[in-house]
Amino acid sequence: MTVDLDRVFAHIDGAIEDHIAEVQAWVRQPSVSWDSLGVSECAELVAQSYLDLGCSEVEVIEGRHHPGVWAYYDAGSPVTVHNYCMFDTRTVRPDEWSFDPWGGELMAQGPYPRVLTGRGALSAKGPYVAFLNALRSIIAVEGDLPVNIMFLAEGEEIMGSPSYRDFVARYQDRLATVAASYCLTSSQSAAGVVSVGLGLKGMIVLELSASGAAMERGPGATIHSSAASLVDSPPFRLAQALATLTDEQGRGCRVRGLEGVMAYRKPLDQEERRLLDDLAERQAGRDWRDVLPVGGSGNVDRLVGGSEGIDPLLSFLYGPSFNLAGLRSGFLGPGSATIPFIVPQRATATLDMRLVVESSPEEIIGLIRDHLDAHGFADIEIEVYAAFSHHQTPASHPYIQTVLGTLGDWGVEVELWPIQAGGGPWTVVPNSFGVPCLRGGVVGGGSGGKGGTDEYLIIEGDGKMAGLAEVEKLQVAQLSAFAQAAAAEAP
Repeated sequence: MTVDLDRVFAHIDGAIEDHIAEVQAWVRQPSVSWDSLGVSECAELVAQSYLDLGCSEVEVIEGRHHPGVWAYYDAGSPVTVHNYCMFDTRTVRPDEWSFDPWGGELMAQGPYPRVLTGRGALSAKGPYVAFLNALRSIIAVEGDLPVNIMFLAEGEEIMGSPSYRDFVARYQDRLATVAASYCLTSSQSAAGVVSVGLGLKGMIVLELSASGAAMERGPGATIHSSAASLVDSPPFRLAQALATLTDEQGRGCRVRGLEGVMAYRKPLDQEERRLLDDLAERQAGRDWRDVLPVGGSGNVDRLVGGSEGIDPLLSFLYGPSFNLAGLRSGFLGPGSATIPFIVPQRATATLDMRLVVESSPEEIIGLIRDHLDAHGFADIEIEVYAAFSHHQTPASHPYIQTVLGTLGDWGVEVELWPIQAGGGPWTVVPNSFGVPCLRGGVVGGGSGGKGGTDEYLIIEGDGKMAGLAEVEKLQVAQLSAFAQAAAAEAP
């Protein structure tokens, strides 16, 4: 199937106000996963969007904490792709915002004549609805899509995607037919440069907990600290367990069996080294602290391993991390709904690891469990939120070349990353079925979405940053070019 780009583009121009309204509907529906705010209702909205698109199968599926959505659009094409969606968002503190975080308002902002405001406008509801709008426009003009799409959406990404591997396993017989994991979305910088990621680190997110119920002399329920002399302390118990995981300065990882994993560095091929050199050349003369996401040179005095040459970039993209992300127990200050004079019945630590290794997440988690047991901490519970291996797709892959070729045809400058440090559920389908993963690679953007306030999606750009219509048009062009390339590869 050949898509008539001119006619579809004209349709987008004529329907852009309706397309804006579609984004507004998603943004106005709260879906904060950690706060259990509106996620189930948003799942129903996502399911309805797939029904409206024309999917022949739509199912809301139960997750560990919040539901996901499966849908299938059958275009009768020889090519089928998997498409990922996250519809949960970060937490909101409305008093810190300049506008209603659930308002979906339209206003001017900085150099942009019109933006759409609200939590999720940029991360990641707005760009995803732009993709759905592009699909609707193709169907409106052509009557069908050039590929079949298996949609698998989740409402737990901000929690580490604890259910996504289960979702993929649930539909593994269907997903085994996909040619690619197709997750192109807006990734344009304020300078107009679009990033394309060829892979992701592995990611493991764990919660380690000590509870009074699991301890011989711990409180099964929180009690007043006047009785602290009569019980053992779950927070101290957890602190002692955590202290065995690293050295005295809190550096490295002393988990038995993980020494080799933490010391490992993936051998880089010629193509990866060329891409890394290109990235380093782009940043020549700049302090890596102002390039990599450490908060700038004013936030970090020195980088581990130093700041010279290409080493900081290599460590960021390929080096392992072992991080204590949070500790919580009992009295947490004003607003914690308890007094400070207590012995908490539970203490929890959140750990995360980012790795590019051949060891599976299950092996690594097992070594942590064995380490705690061997050190006398069998009572420490482990809950797994994320367990994803790394994945990379070569830049030379025909599908990647198709994406890059389309961006080149549009005159868009590209920044190509051999791997990205974030990690996440996008690696599950590529690793499970041996297919490439396409991420990023589309114009458009905005501000916020990283836990920040005043989040917005650009609707009308400034000549460097694209507006919503341009985003949708490039999505159409990308999918059309991909479909042609994939059809040529299909058996």
